[in-house]
Amino acid sequence: MTLDTPTLFTSVMVAKFAGSAILILFFLFWKARSAVCARSLLIWSCGMFLAGIGALLIAMRGVVPDGLSILAANTLVILGVGLGRSAFATFLGGRPAIWLNFAVAGVWIAFCLYPPFFGSFLARTNFVQSYLILTCLSIVWMAFRQNRDNLHTVRLLGVTTLIECLGYAWFTGNQNVLLYPDFQSAFPQGFMAVYLVTILLATVMAILLPACMVVERSLHGFREQASQDALTGLANRRYFLDGTQDWMSESRADGGTFSLIMLDLDGFKSVNDRYGHPMGDAVLQLFSRVLKDTLDVTAVPGRLGGEEFAVFLPDCSQEPALLTARRVCRRFSMECREASGGKLTVTASAGVVTASCNVTLERALEAADKGLYKAKRQGKAQIVTMDFSPEGELQNSVTEPAFSSQRKKAA
Repeated sequence: MTLDTPTLFTSVMVAKFAGSAILILFFLFWKARSAVCARSLLIWSCGMFLAGIGALLIAMRGVVPDGLSILAANTLVILGVGLGRSAFATFLGGRPAIWLNFAVAGVWIAFCLYPPFFGSFLARTNFVQSYLILTCLSIVWMAFRQNRDNLHTVRLLGVTTLIECLGYAWFTGNQNVLLYPDFQSAFPQGFMAVYLVTILLATVMAILLPACMVVERSLHGFREQASQDALTGLANRRYFLDGTQDWMSESRADGGTFSLIMLDLDGFKSVNDRYGHPMGDAVLQLFSRVLKDTLDVTAVPGRLGGEEFAVFLPDCSQEPALLTARRVCRRFSMECREASGGKLTVTASAGVVTASCNVTLERALEAADKGLYKAKRQGKAQIVTMDFSPEGELQNSVTEPAFSSQRKKAA
């Protein structure tokens, strides 16, 4: 088999149909896909199928009427490539804007009803290829600007699409310079072979990468599930402890200081008993949102289990750690009261400890837990601060007075 233009064009056409079938099969058999990924695969498959039919009609130019080989063929190519962009937008969580593809196809049909435009191969080429170039640039922009999960396959698709865009630009530039009167005259030329090789490689990658993107997102989701608490979205116990231990190990040689806050919701069991577990879950979610909104970006919050939470503050001394605990507890009590219209008052107590990295994580957790235990024994909305001496001995605790959830300015 030689790489002449008929062979290359046939390969592109076959690749489109094969890609459509492969993506449908992947949609049917990859059960770990999400609903968004499923919609994306379906749209991608439909787009490839339409583009394949368009390529088939273009290949039959001179055999079938121009209304099919020019008007219908390019309409299907416009829709097919546009649906690829819509599928990618769907995968990234954006709006597919499928209507835009049909709007451009409608404009193409309207232009073709104008005889001077329909009779000009250059005008038709510039219209279709310009749309394909703009569509590719849109995909490239999304790949590098809207890739919130930082998926490697998404970036690779952006690079592949940029190469495809260069192929369209290559064909358009040569046609505008060489001015071939029709498709049959341009088809055997050398620049067409380069163009078709580029499109063929991009098509093959466009078959593989959507499936790889779905797999990578599934694996990304599995990693998130392994590290996050399902109810609150905070780090789970294992991930929190592992991350904290890693930081301490790296900072031990530098003599770094850290603070640890242990928090517990006061009277949480009574919330579940009186209002049911859905209300209890809502309170836990509210507390996790307060943590995310209140804490600095360097802080690491986690849910250790039940209504017990922890916050790790790297490079943080006692005073800012105490201020952080105070702000979290006060803000939570106020937001809980406001969210329930004053019917539900839930507070939080905390134990705070500050230590150098020479203190083990187990001792710091034990000290913070001891502070929290003292705070709980002394009543609701209490904060107890623990500290280590330079020799590593646990010092006396200091109790913060109870605060009122009515004092909004305190938060």
